[in-house]
Amino acid sequence: MIGLKSTFPSNSLEDWIVQLKKDLKGDDFSKLLRQDEIEEIEFPTFHHADSGAIVNQVPGKYPFTRGIKSSNNNGWNNGHLIHVTEEKIANHKALELLMKGCDLLIFDLSNSHSYDWSKLFEEIYFEHITVQIKLSKSEHFDSLKSYFQNEIPKTIQFNCDFLNQENAELFEQLAKYSFTRQFPFCLVDGFSVQQTGATTWQEIAFCLSSGNTYLNRLIHSGFTIDQAAACIHFSIGIGSNYFMEIAKIRALKQVWAAVIKEYKPVHNCTFNCVINANIGWTNKSLLDPHTNLLRQTTEVMSAISGGIDTIIVHPYDSLSANGTSVLAERMALNIPLILKEESYFDGVIDPLGGSYVVEELTQKIAKKAWHFFQSLEEQGGIFNQEAQNILATSVHSKAELKIAEIRDGKKTLIGINKYPNNSPESNYFLKQKTYLGMQQLIFERALIAIQ
Repeated sequence: MIGLKSTFPSNSLEDWIVQLKKDLKGDDFSKLLRQDEIEEIEFPTFHHADSGAIVNQVPGKYPFTRGIKSSNNNGWNNGHLIHVTEEKIANHKALELLMKGCDLLIFDLSNSHSYDWSKLFEEIYFEHITVQIKLSKSEHFDSLKSYFQNEIPKTIQFNCDFLNQENAELFEQLAKYSFTRQFPFCLVDGFSVQQTGATTWQEIAFCLSSGNTYLNRLIHSGFTIDQAAACIHFSIGIGSNYFMEIAKIRALKQVWAAVIKEYKPVHNCTFNCVINANIGWTNKSLLDPHTNLLRQTTEVMSAISGGIDTIIVHPYDSLSANGTSVLAERMALNIPLILKEESYFDGVIDPLGGSYVVEELTQKIAKKAWHFFQSLEEQGGIFNQEAQNILATSVHSKAELKIAEIRDGKKTLIGINKYPNNSPESNYFLKQKTYLGMQQLIFERALIAIQ
C-alpha cells in the first residue's frame, strides 16, 4: 500500500450527507433517492461504508451470494437452442454453431415422433462440449439410452420442466437413472416467468418454490439432499436494469443456499446454484434491429457479472414472422465470445461484490423474494393451482405497469418509443403460448401498445 488512507482524511456518512445537502443548494434531498415502483424497492444514489450494506463474504463460502467458485476463473458456456424437426438439418446447424464458438448445444425435442440419434449426433464429440436435451416423452429417453448403450455421456444434461408439462413416467425414469450419477434433469424455468413480466423477486420466488418442490419430490423418491440438489438447474431471464439484474443473480444464489441449508447437506458443493441465463425478447426491436446490439451486450454483461454458468443469447428475431436472420444469430453467438476473449469478463469472480449499491440491492431483492416464496409455500408450493393463481395475478399486475411505462414514455426504448426508425423493417412478433394463466408475453403486448 502507498499510504493514501492515512494521507487523506476519512469522512463519515454524516459528513457526506452534509456535503450533499450543500451541493443541492436548497433542492429537496429526496432527489437523491430512487424509488423503483415496479420492483417496489427504494435505494439512495449515494452510498458509504457506514451505510451497512456491505457483508463480509468470500466466494465459495456460505451464504454463497458470491457463488460456489473459489478459483479465479469466472468462465461460462456459450449456448444456443436448436429446435429439432429433421435430424440432418439440426445436425448441420449444430456443427455450424460449434465451428463459430458455441460450446453448449440445447436440443429441443418437442415433437412427438421418434428420433434417429445417429443422424442428429453425427460428428459431435460430447467429450469436448456440453449438451442439454429438452425431453417431452419417456420413449425418447429409452431410445437415447439404447443409442449410448445405457451409458449416456456425463456432458449430457436434460431440461425437463415438470411444472409446465407433468410427466410422471419420464420423471421416474430420469430419477432412477440419475440416482447414482446425479446429473441435472429438473429444470426450473424462471425465464418464462421473467419474459411474461415478472419482477426480479417474483422470478426468484418462483424459482425457489419450484426448486423446493423438486427437492421434496426427489427426497421422497429415496435421494439424499446432496443427490437431489445435483439434479436441479435454473433457467432465468436477464432484463435491461443493469445493476438490478446483477443483484438478482446474487440474491438467487443466497436464498437458494438458505433453502438447501434447511435440509442439512453433507457436502459444500450441494449449495451450488446452477444458472442458465437467457437473453430474451421483451425489450428488443424488430422495426430497428440494430438497436438490439447494445441491449443484448449490457444484458450479457449483467449475467456474467452476477456469476452464471451458461449464457443463451436468443436471436432477437427468432420468434418473429421472418424468422432468425444471419445478423441476429451472429450477434447472439459473438457477444459472449467478445466479452470473454477480448474484454476478459471471465477473469474475476463476482467483480461487483463489495459495491455498496449492488450489495444493498442484493439484500433487498433477496428479502422480498423470500417473503413472496413463503406466501407461495403457504398455498402448497408452485405446483399447486392456488399458488399458481397468486403468482399469475401478481405478475400480471407488474406486466401492466411495464406496458404503461413504455406506452407513456416513462421508460425509453430507442427505436421503439423514442427516435423510431424512419425506414422500419417489415417484421412482427408471432404470438406465443400462455404461461401460468398469463394472456400473452409482455413483449408482444408492449409492442402492440406503442406502435
